[in-house]
Amino acid sequence: MSLFFAGVVVLLALTVLSVLSWWVRASTSHERVLAATFSGSLGVALLLLLAEVAEVSVLRDAALVLAVLGAVTVSTTASRPQVPRSQATRPGVAEERAR
Repeated sequence: MSLFFAGVVVLLALTVLSVLSWWVRASTSHERVLAATFSGSLGVALLLLLAEVAEVSVLRDAALVLAVLGAVTVSTTASRPQVPRSQATRPGVAEERAR
């Protein structure tokens, strides 16, 4: 692997770690989905880069599967209501508040 590709792999891996730390600190469910989607996209880019460098076609297939799963995740969570983490309730608490 050339020095350029090694640098790009390290940069992508550090970016994935920083996005995952952003995911932990996110306050709303939409921010958490955005961070998870962004880390998945970076993972796809990392797999595609490694597939080209190592000439392993299985990594391209894995990247395709991750891309499709990311699209399905975004489409299924787009219609969910936005709930801030501070207002998230435990099971049963909403019923007690209604009384």
